Amino acid sequence: MDKEFRECLIITGIICLCTGLFSMAYHMGWLAQDSSLLGTLARSIYGPDVRQEMNRLQLVKETTPEIPRITALCYHEVRPDRKEDFLNVPPEVFRRHIQEFKKAGYKFIDVSDLQQFRMGTAELPEKAVLISFDDGYADNYTYAYPILLEEQVPGTFFVVSGTVGHDNRMTADELREMQANGMKIGSHTVSHENLAEMGVQSINFEMRESRAALEKVLGKPVYALAYPEGKANDAVLASVKKHYDMAFLAEVSPEEKQTMYTLQRYGVFSWNEHIESIFRNR
Repeated sequence: MDKEFRECLIITGIICLCTGLFSMAYHMGWLAQDSSLLGTLARSIYGPDVRQEMNRLQLVKETTPEIPRITALCYHEVRPDRKEDFLNVPPEVFRRHIQEFKKAGYKFIDVSDLQQFRMGTAELPEKAVLISFDDGYADNYTYAYPILLEEQVPGTFFVVSGTVGHDNRMTADELREMQANGMKIGSHTVSHENLAEMGVQSINFEMRESRAALEKVLGKPVYALAYPEGKANDAVLASVKKHYDMAFLAEVSPEEKQTMYTLQRYGVFSWNEHIESIFRNR
Protein backbone atom coordinates (compact mmCIF):
# COMPACT_ATOMS: atom_id res chain seq x y z
CA MET A 1 0.00 0.00 0.00
CA ASP A 2 1.37 3.41 -0.95
CA LYS A 3 2.66 5.43 2.01
CA GLU A 4 0.72 8.56 1.01
CA PHE A 5 -2.45 6.49 0.67
CA ARG A 6 -1.97 5.05 4.18
CA GLU A 7 -1.44 8.53 5.60
CA CYS A 8 -4.60 9.71 3.87
CA LEU A 9 -6.55 6.82 5.37
CA ILE A 10 -5.21 7.61 8.84
CA ILE A 11 -6.08 11.29 8.52
CA THR A 12 -9.55 10.44 7.22
CA GLY A 13 -10.04 8.01 10.10
CA ILE A 14 -9.00 10.65 12.64
CA ILE A 15 -11.38 13.19 11.09
CA CYS A 16 -14.24 10.69 11.16
CA LEU A 17 -13.48 9.78 14.75
CA CYS A 18 -13.36 13.43 15.85
CA THR A 19 -16.56 14.18 13.96
CA GLY A 20 -18.27 11.22 15.62
CA LEU A 21 -17.07 12.24 19.08
CA PHE A 22 -18.19 15.83 18.47
CA SER A 23 -21.63 14.68 17.33
CA MET A 24 -21.93 12.35 20.34
CA ALA A 25 -20.91 15.15 22.72
CA TYR A 26 -23.57 17.43 21.24
CA HIS A 27 -26.33 14.84 21.43
CA MET A 28 -25.35 14.05 25.01
CA GLY A 29 -25.74 17.75 25.85
CA TRP A 30 -22.09 18.19 26.83
CA LEU A 31 -21.53 21.18 24.53
CA ALA A 32 -24.33 23.43 25.79
CA GLN A 33 -21.88 25.82 27.42
CA ASP A 34 -21.69 29.52 26.55
CA SER A 35 -17.95 30.03 26.75
CA SER A 36 -16.48 26.87 25.23
CA LEU A 37 -15.04 26.86 21.72
CA LEU A 38 -16.72 23.54 20.98
CA GLY A 39 -20.01 24.93 22.29
CA THR A 40 -19.75 27.85 19.88
CA LEU A 41 -18.99 25.46 17.02
CA ALA A 42 -21.94 23.24 17.96
CA ARG A 43 -24.24 26.26 18.06
CA SER A 44 -23.12 27.36 14.60
CA ILE A 45 -23.73 23.87 13.18
CA TYR A 46 -26.84 22.70 15.04
CA GLY A 47 -28.32 25.99 16.26
CA PRO A 48 -29.15 26.79 19.90
CA ASP A 49 -29.58 23.69 22.05
CA VAL A 50 -33.07 23.90 23.56
CA ARG A 51 -33.59 20.19 24.24
CA GLN A 52 -33.40 20.63 28.01
CA GLU A 53 -36.17 23.21 27.89
CA MET A 54 -38.33 21.10 25.58
CA ASN A 55 -38.02 18.21 28.06
CA ARG A 56 -39.17 20.51 30.87
CA LEU A 57 -42.15 21.66 28.82
CA GLN A 58 -43.10 18.08 28.07
CA LEU A 59 -43.19 17.49 31.83
CA VAL A 60 -45.47 20.54 32.21
CA LYS A 61 -47.78 19.11 29.56
CA GLU A 62 -47.95 15.76 31.33
CA THR A 63 -48.48 17.08 34.87
CA THR A 64 -50.63 20.19 34.25
CA PRO A 65 -52.06 20.03 30.70
CA GLU A 66 -54.42 22.94 31.40
CA ILE A 67 -51.49 25.33 31.92
CA PRO A 68 -49.94 27.13 28.93
CA ARG A 69 -46.81 25.30 27.82
CA ILE A 70 -44.46 28.25 27.41
CA THR A 71 -40.94 29.45 28.04
CA ALA A 72 -41.23 32.71 30.00
CA LEU A 73 -38.28 35.03 30.64
CA CYS A 74 -37.83 37.72 33.29
CA TYR A 75 -35.43 40.55 32.47
CA HIS A 76 -34.81 43.62 34.60
CA GLU A 77 -32.31 46.05 33.10
CA VAL A 78 -31.06 46.31 29.51
CA ARG A 79 -28.33 48.92 29.21
CA PRO A 80 -24.78 49.19 27.82
CA ASP A 81 -23.14 50.25 31.09
CA ARG A 82 -23.38 48.75 34.60
CA LYS A 83 -21.69 45.56 33.44
CA GLU A 84 -21.05 44.63 37.07
CA ASP A 85 -24.80 44.57 37.80
CA PHE A 86 -25.99 40.96 37.67
CA LEU A 87 -29.53 42.09 36.79
CA ASN A 88 -28.31 43.96 33.71
CA VAL A 89 -28.22 42.36 30.25
CA PRO A 90 -26.38 44.47 27.65
CA PRO A 91 -28.48 45.47 24.61
CA GLU A 92 -26.39 43.42 22.17
CA VAL A 93 -26.84 40.31 24.32
CA PHE A 94 -30.58 40.95 24.61
CA ARG A 95 -30.82 41.13 20.81
CA ARG A 96 -28.73 37.94 20.55
CA HIS A 97 -31.18 36.13 22.83
CA ILE A 98 -34.08 37.13 20.57
CA GLN A 99 -32.25 36.04 17.44
CA GLU A 100 -31.25 32.72 18.97
CA PHE A 101 -34.85 31.98 19.97
CA LYS A 102 -35.89 32.76 16.40
CA LYS A 103 -33.18 30.44 15.07
CA ALA A 104 -34.42 27.71 17.42
CA GLY A 105 -37.91 27.98 15.92
CA TYR A 106 -39.66 29.82 18.76
CA LYS A 107 -42.63 32.15 18.29
CA PHE A 108 -42.96 35.18 20.56
CA ILE A 109 -46.10 35.80 22.60
CA ASP A 110 -47.30 38.21 25.28
CA VAL A 111 -49.85 38.11 28.08
CA SER A 112 -52.73 38.83 25.70
CA ASP A 113 -52.01 35.50 23.99
CA LEU A 114 -52.13 33.80 27.39
CA GLN A 115 -55.42 35.55 28.09
CA GLN A 116 -56.91 34.18 24.87
CA PHE A 117 -55.58 30.72 25.73
CA ARG A 118 -57.12 30.98 29.19
CA MET A 119 -60.48 31.92 27.68
CA GLY A 120 -60.29 29.11 25.15
CA THR A 121 -60.38 31.43 22.13
CA ALA A 122 -56.89 30.71 20.76
CA GLU A 123 -54.13 28.13 20.83
CA LEU A 124 -50.48 28.84 21.55
CA PRO A 125 -47.56 28.01 19.26
CA GLU A 126 -45.78 24.72 19.90
CA LYS A 127 -42.60 26.60 20.87
CA ALA A 128 -43.77 29.80 22.55
CA VAL A 129 -41.55 32.26 24.40
CA LEU A 130 -42.72 35.24 26.44
CA ILE A 131 -40.30 38.10 27.11
CA SER A 132 -41.11 40.11 30.21
CA PHE A 133 -39.45 42.84 32.26
CA ASP A 134 -39.87 43.61 35.95
CA ASP A 135 -39.73 46.93 37.82
CA GLY A 136 -40.25 49.45 34.98
CA TYR A 137 -36.69 50.75 34.66
CA ALA A 138 -36.13 53.68 32.27
CA ASP A 139 -33.67 51.64 30.21
CA ASN A 140 -36.51 49.30 29.25
CA TYR A 141 -37.87 52.15 27.13
CA THR A 142 -34.50 53.51 26.00
CA TYR A 143 -32.80 50.25 24.98
CA ALA A 144 -35.06 47.18 25.15
CA TYR A 145 -38.17 48.65 23.53
CA PRO A 146 -36.40 49.79 20.30
CA ILE A 147 -34.84 46.33 19.92
CA LEU A 148 -38.23 44.67 20.35
CA LEU A 149 -39.67 46.94 17.66
CA GLU A 150 -36.79 46.27 15.28
CA GLU A 151 -37.02 42.52 15.81
CA GLN A 152 -40.86 42.66 15.60
CA VAL A 153 -41.21 40.94 18.96
CA PRO A 154 -43.82 41.73 21.64
CA GLY A 155 -42.78 42.45 25.21
CA THR A 156 -44.65 42.46 28.53
CA PHE A 157 -43.57 45.03 31.12
CA PHE A 158 -44.53 44.59 34.77
CA VAL A 159 -44.51 48.07 36.28
CA VAL A 160 -44.51 49.27 39.89
CA SER A 161 -47.39 51.75 39.79
CA GLY A 162 -46.07 53.85 42.69
CA THR A 163 -42.79 54.60 40.89
CA VAL A 164 -44.06 55.53 37.41
CA GLY A 165 -42.27 58.73 36.39
CA HIS A 166 -39.75 58.54 39.23
CA ASP A 167 -35.99 58.71 38.73
CA ASN A 168 -34.74 55.86 36.52
CA ARG A 169 -38.30 54.65 35.89
CA MET A 170 -40.50 54.82 32.80
CA THR A 171 -43.01 57.63 32.53
CA ALA A 172 -46.75 57.42 31.88
CA ASP A 173 -46.26 58.81 28.35
CA GLU A 174 -43.63 56.17 27.60
CA LEU A 175 -45.91 53.39 28.83
CA ARG A 176 -48.74 54.67 26.66
CA GLU A 177 -46.46 54.86 23.62
CA MET A 178 -45.22 51.33 24.18
CA GLN A 179 -48.76 50.04 24.58
CA ALA A 180 -49.81 51.79 21.36
CA ASN A 181 -46.99 49.94 19.57
CA GLY A 182 -47.98 46.47 20.70
CA MET A 183 -46.29 46.13 24.07
CA LYS A 184 -48.28 44.91 27.07
CA ILE A 185 -48.20 46.41 30.55
CA GLY A 186 -48.82 44.44 33.74
CA SER A 187 -48.72 45.14 37.45
CA HIS A 188 -45.76 44.72 39.78
CA THR A 189 -47.80 46.11 42.73
CA VAL A 190 -47.77 49.63 44.18
CA SER A 191 -44.58 49.57 46.24
CA HIS A 192 -42.58 46.50 45.15
CA GLU A 193 -42.56 45.20 48.73
CA ASN A 194 -42.59 41.46 49.41
CA LEU A 195 -46.28 40.53 49.47
CA ALA A 196 -45.60 37.32 51.39
CA GLU A 197 -44.53 39.40 54.41
CA MET A 198 -47.72 41.54 54.47
CA GLY A 199 -51.08 41.23 56.14
CA VAL A 200 -54.23 40.56 54.13
CA GLN A 201 -55.37 44.20 54.00
CA SER A 202 -52.00 45.38 52.74
CA ILE A 203 -51.86 42.63 50.14
CA ASN A 204 -55.31 43.55 48.84
CA PHE A 205 -54.31 47.23 48.72
CA GLU A 206 -51.19 46.46 46.66
CA MET A 207 -53.17 44.32 44.23
CA ARG A 208 -56.18 46.59 43.87
CA GLU A 209 -54.54 50.00 43.79
CA SER A 210 -51.76 49.05 41.41
CA ARG A 211 -54.24 47.75 38.87
CA ALA A 212 -56.46 50.81 39.23
CA ALA A 213 -53.55 53.24 38.86
CA LEU A 214 -52.16 51.53 35.78
CA GLU A 215 -55.57 51.25 34.13
CA LYS A 216 -56.05 54.99 34.68
CA VAL A 217 -52.73 55.68 32.96
CA LEU A 218 -53.24 53.23 30.11
CA GLY A 219 -56.96 53.36 29.49
CA LYS A 220 -57.06 49.58 29.09
CA PRO A 221 -57.55 46.61 31.43
CA VAL A 222 -54.56 45.30 33.37
CA TYR A 223 -55.03 41.59 34.04
CA ALA A 224 -51.53 40.20 34.69
CA LEU A 225 -49.26 40.58 37.71
CA ALA A 226 -45.67 39.64 38.55
CA TYR A 227 -44.98 39.07 42.24
CA PRO A 228 -42.25 41.31 43.71
CA GLU A 229 -39.20 39.16 44.42
CA GLY A 230 -41.18 36.31 42.89
CA LYS A 231 -42.69 35.49 46.30
CA ALA A 232 -46.25 34.32 46.97
CA ASN A 233 -47.91 32.48 49.86
CA ASP A 234 -51.49 31.30 50.42
CA ALA A 235 -52.75 34.77 51.42
CA VAL A 236 -51.15 36.33 48.33
CA LEU A 237 -52.63 33.67 46.06
CA ALA A 238 -56.09 34.17 47.57
CA SER A 239 -55.89 37.91 46.90
CA VAL A 240 -54.42 37.81 43.40
CA LYS A 241 -57.31 35.69 42.16
CA LYS A 242 -59.71 38.51 43.05
CA HIS A 243 -57.87 41.13 41.03
CA TYR A 244 -56.00 39.46 38.14
CA ASP A 245 -56.40 36.67 35.61
CA MET A 246 -52.81 35.44 35.82
CA ALA A 247 -49.65 35.99 37.82
CA PHE A 248 -45.98 35.16 37.43
CA LEU A 249 -43.19 33.93 39.65
CA ALA A 250 -39.53 34.71 38.95
CA GLU A 251 -38.09 31.22 39.07
CA VAL A 252 -38.48 27.82 37.45
CA SER A 253 -38.99 24.64 39.48
CA PRO A 254 -39.70 21.78 37.05
CA GLU A 255 -40.99 19.53 39.85
CA GLU A 256 -43.59 22.11 40.99
CA LYS A 257 -47.03 22.09 39.40
CA GLN A 258 -48.15 25.45 38.03
CA THR A 259 -51.47 27.27 37.94
CA MET A 260 -52.43 30.45 36.10
CA TYR A 261 -51.35 32.27 39.27
CA THR A 262 -47.97 30.56 39.66
CA LEU A 263 -46.65 30.74 36.11
CA GLN A 264 -42.92 30.20 36.15
CA ARG A 265 -40.32 32.45 34.50
CA TYR A 266 -36.59 32.11 34.06
CA GLY A 267 -34.64 34.99 35.52
CA VAL A 268 -32.18 36.32 32.94
CA PHE A 269 -28.90 37.68 34.26
CA SER A 270 -25.63 39.25 33.17
CA TRP A 271 -23.89 35.89 32.75
CA ASN A 272 -26.45 34.57 30.25
CA GLU A 273 -24.50 35.15 27.04
CA HIS A 274 -26.62 32.63 25.11
CA ILE A 275 -30.06 31.17 25.64
CA GLU A 276 -28.82 27.68 26.63
CA SER A 277 -27.49 29.08 29.88
CA ILE A 278 -30.87 30.69 30.69
CA PHE A 279 -32.40 27.23 30.96
CA ARG A 280 -29.95 26.39 33.76
CA ASN A 281 -31.20 29.27 35.90
CA ARG A 282 -33.50 28.34 38.77
